[in-house]
Amino acid sequence: MEEQTVREIPPPVPYAGCEECTSLALLRHEARQCGDGTTETDANVLMRRHQARAHRVGFQRLFRYVPYLIVQDASAEPEYEACCVSGDGADCGAGSGRFADPAPVEEWQRRHTQETRHARYRRTFADYAVLERVTPDS
Repeated sequence: MEEQTVREIPPPVPYAGCEECTSLALLRHEARQCGDGTTETDANVLMRRHQARAHRVGFQRLFRYVPYLIVQDASAEPEYEACCVSGDGADCGAGSGRFADPAPVEEWQRRHTQETRHARYRRTFADYAVLERVTPDS
């Protein structure tokens, strides 16, 4: 059977000038002097709870709800593209290339259909998005 090691957590340190911390530290000290382990542990637990509430101790991260809007990035043009997925047994694979406007892609589709009689395309639209923080109206 393996021996288990118990990691001892150091007792919380009271914040200077905080009456609640000082009071709980005094309770813990008196309990330790009397050999009252239960009250000593209770004082540590109460001090940790108090410090988490009042002093934000133990909080590695603080999450808050911050409203954002997701909007299209005006500094980057969107991209339009089409790929022919018609063909006998396998996709044709011909592509229009990328354009900043859908018109050249649609024209390529019309020409490709006239030349090959292929009529099925996978169209792709891509853009860039930015998150803008919503500030409350003042």
